Amino acid sequence: MLKVEPLIHSIKTAIACMIGALITIALAYLFKLPASPWIVMSIIVVMCSQIYVGSVIYKAYLRFLGTVVGCLFAVIALVFFGHTNLITTLTVGLSSLIFSYLATTKENISYAGTLGAATTAVILLSASPTLFLAGTRFFEISIGILIATLISQFVMPIHARSHLRRTQAQTLEQLSQYFATCVKFADQPSQQPSQHEELDEIIIQTLSKQRLLAKEAKREPLGDIFDPAHFLQSLHCEKEMLRAVSLMHQTISHIKHQGVISSALLKTFNETVLASLKILVNAIETGEPQQQPIHILPLKSLKEDLEQYAQLLTSEERTYVDSFVFAAETFTTHLLNLARLYNVPVS
Repeated sequence: MLKVEPLIHSIKTAIACMIGALITIALAYLFKLPASPWIVMSIIVVMCSQIYVGSVIYKAYLRFLGTVVGCLFAVIALVFFGHTNLITTLTVGLSSLIFSYLATTKENISYAGTLGAATTAVILLSASPTLFLAGTRFFEISIGILIATLISQFVMPIHARSHLRRTQAQTLEQLSQYFATCVKFADQPSQQPSQHEELDEIIIQTLSKQRLLAKEAKREPLGDIFDPAHFLQSLHCEKEMLRAVSLMHQTISHIKHQGVISSALLKTFNETVLASLKILVNAIETGEPQQQPIHILPLKSLKEDLEQYAQLLTSEERTYVDSFVFAAETFTTHLLNLARLYNVPVS
């Protein structure tokens, strides 16, 4: 089954390439010059693997930067030293040295470095390298970059911030599943030992995906304003909740007393957590104010309920119970903070 957004992006890329091809044909006809592939090639390079508006804009910027600097290298060589085999060889070597170094040491401009070296080589190693050729290459590549940027931004735009919101909701759904798996009720069937580890790895990957999407969202100039501070607070809460659930799992798995693991208040706590996560997921997915408040069982009540078994537990089990309560407090603190970040009422 075809995925909708990749299909939309592919259609946009095809539209941009057709526009680029028409402009290329028109320019060749008007100026009586051979048709050049550089407008369409620039569109393909910028758009093909970049689905989000922010990523297209950033790649377009890097391609433009690399083109400008690469053209300057070629122009300086042609103006001051002329076109000889020796000058061409030395200039291509020097530009490759500099741009390769930049591409491998400056991750944020590595693509610009690659394009700078390529542009210099394309101009100087052409059949007749001239200032006119350098100017036309710059002009054609710039047109391609402009077309790619405009189509990406204004024709069925696909925004990273929308994907980020969905990924944040997905993370909380995974956390809910992780919580239900790790903090099991006494009457639940046991899960495979590796299941919680697999879920933990999946959540870590989703958190990493959020960071990548946030980088793209910051580059999107139009639409809703992306708030990096809000995102970092949300990400911090999710990471702390993940750590807390992991600790809760480690501690409760070492508690053998049936009174503790069968506690009615523990079951109520688990149910309120899962219900609260469900409300939060809906709030993030829809982006709309939630009327239904989230409610978490006061941990003081849970702690008092578990303390009644203190005399029946070994010292090691008491330590695990205390650690479980600490982890539960950490989890609920960050869950409530997350609710406030998304304007979800808390009762």
